[in-house]
Amino acid sequence: MTPAERERHGVLLLVDEPAAALERLLATVPPDAAAAQAELTALAGRLVGSAVTARPVGQEIELHWDPARPVPSATRSLLRRAGVWLTLAAARDEARDGAAAEAAETAVVRDVVERLLSVRDLDQVLLSIADRTAELLDADICGVFLREGDEVRMRSCVGNRVVETARLRMQRGQGVAGLVFLTGQPAKVDNYLDDRTISQDFVFLAVAEETQSALAVPLRLHGELVGVLEVWRRRPSLFTERDVRRMVTFADVASVAIDNARLHVEQATAVREMEQAGAALRRQVAVLDRSSRLQQTLLTTVRDGGGLPAIARTVGGELGCQVGIYDTQGVLVAAHGGRSLTADLPAAVPPGTRPGRTTVAGRELWTQPVHADGDRIGWVLLRPDGDSAEMMDVVAGQVAMACSLALLRQRAASRARSEVLEQVLWDLLQGPVEHRIAARARAQQQGVPLGGALRVLYGQLENVEELAAELGWDTSRTDRVRRAALRAVRGVDDGRALSLASLRGDFVVAVVSDPDRAAVKDLVVRMTAVVRDGAGALRLTWGISRAHDDVVELPSALNEARTALSAAHRLGGENVFLYEELGIVRLLLGSGDDPDLLTFIEEVTGPLLAYDRENDGSLIRTLRGFFDADCSQRVAAERLFIHHKTLRYRLERIKQLTGLDLSRHEDRMRADFALRLLQVSGSDDPGTGEGLDLIGRPGAARSG
Repeated sequence: MTPAERERHGVLLLVDEPAAALERLLATVPPDAAAAQAELTALAGRLVGSAVTARPVGQEIELHWDPARPVPSATRSLLRRAGVWLTLAAARDEARDGAAAEAAETAVVRDVVERLLSVRDLDQVLLSIADRTAELLDADICGVFLREGDEVRMRSCVGNRVVETARLRMQRGQGVAGLVFLTGQPAKVDNYLDDRTISQDFVFLAVAEETQSALAVPLRLHGELVGVLEVWRRRPSLFTERDVRRMVTFADVASVAIDNARLHVEQATAVREMEQAGAALRRQVAVLDRSSRLQQTLLTTVRDGGGLPAIARTVGGELGCQVGIYDTQGVLVAAHGGRSLTADLPAAVPPGTRPGRTTVAGRELWTQPVHADGDRIGWVLLRPDGDSAEMMDVVAGQVAMACSLALLRQRAASRARSEVLEQVLWDLLQGPVEHRIAARARAQQQGVPLGGALRVLYGQLENVEELAAELGWDTSRTDRVRRAALRAVRGVDDGRALSLASLRGDFVVAVVSDPDRAAVKDLVVRMTAVVRDGAGALRLTWGISRAHDDVVELPSALNEARTALSAAHRLGGENVFLYEELGIVRLLLGSGDDPDLLTFIEEVTGPLLAYDRENDGSLIRTLRGFFDADCSQRVAAERLFIHHKTLRYRLERIKQLTGLDLSRHEDRMRADFALRLLQVSGSDDPGTGEGLDLIGRPGAARSG
């Protein structure tokens, strides 16, 4: 009602009768129910004669006055009409206000929906949902929980004071959000601290945030719960059913927005992955094209007989990178500097190097082992010059393969030659005489001279099986260890002294030419050290034959080496024994088909008999007399009727001819035993032609 209308009604009230004024009021459509109620109760009070009030009863508004006042029935009827009129006016205003509120709310929801659906980033969508929900519900805090397996986790939160609120995780039944997660229905509390319908897991957080009421609704998509939307208020208030409906409606829109954002993210991710896959495919095609050309060039290089230096030059020239090729011991054997004048690479492969991309001395390298026949025989190191990691991975493998092919070709040629030489070796050691002579000719054709004195080396790998059991080697690995030991033996002195070497089981057999005792011992010690260094704790024991001037005698030399090896096993020591140093021990260890007895006699007494024969000497008789005198030079000189200086001269001459030092007990025993065996053999006196008795004294010559 306008001010003018109110003034006019007021004038009418003063001059007109209350009943007539009330009738006129009921005939109008009041613009405002509250103002109409005030005017109506005023007129009704004048009409009744006491104060009249309007009270809502159910859906209607009734007029009340002092029941003690008598009111005519006509007046009562008029007052009932007035209550109905006032009820209609109030309902009209309520409907009008509700429509206006709904329109305003619809406008707000429309604006929020438009904003949500325009956002594509998921995190931004969640933040917008939290902001708009807090604004729509007039809340102090709002959080968006998303489902992760068997719990919901806070993904976006606004209005919180405590950081733990933004990190909330709830399982089914925990807190208000957990209750929604459990039931799938909206849930609210009017006083968080006093409510007993929810769990008390997060009361401490409610105290910290000073929250009082809360409301949570499910976020659903295609009928499945995907999260929970929750708001909190710090002031005393109640969330109405209207609030619940509004929030449920908004949650449905929010779920769609979340799904749209997820789909957008998935689409963007798929597009990005496709672009990355396309770029990777293009890079891969480029790598394959370059690597294919390089592989063809490398194969051509190997096919044309190029060795490791040629491979390094090919790769360095094609790619401009630095290339280093290393041998079994990790030593650089071939290199190329690429675009640099010189290769700046390690002189040896660093310990602990593994295949692939690595850093050495602060510089990036690609390393790849080179294998052949199941053994690692070297390394390839590459320093890139701008090429991609994919390209370097491929190139490292190709270079290693080319090196393997080149080395396998060399190994094949070497293996063929080794097989020929092994056959030569076993023909020399075990074949009949004609085979030994033919084997000597074949050895010379292979560039292995067999002139001069020859010795047979017979070694045994002592603990291969024990190491295999201890370290878990399989049969293949054990055989590789044996082959590696043979290669190590052949490689000593670049193979010059050991061209003829072979392996049978755990036994290594070799023939060497022209070594004296010291040289052959040094050679064997070096071979043992090389084998031990290559295979850890591998032990190698050797027996060495005497020097023989003719290849026809090599079977006997093999028996001698076996005898020396047996002595090494029995006597220990340095695990290297020469047959000629065994003394009488070899008579105990020698085989029955070897004439060790006569050989032993010949070694000790042969030079003395020859001297006595050529010089009409008496060295044999002097030596026997020396032993008969219990090695007393004075007594021996008296018994032999010679001057003691003459005796000393003869003993010195014996030492020069036989190498025996009669001041040593072992040499005395060898000489004494050889003389007694000579006596048993019944040899003639070289000087007189008279027979010798068992102690070398003149006697009757035997008839022959």
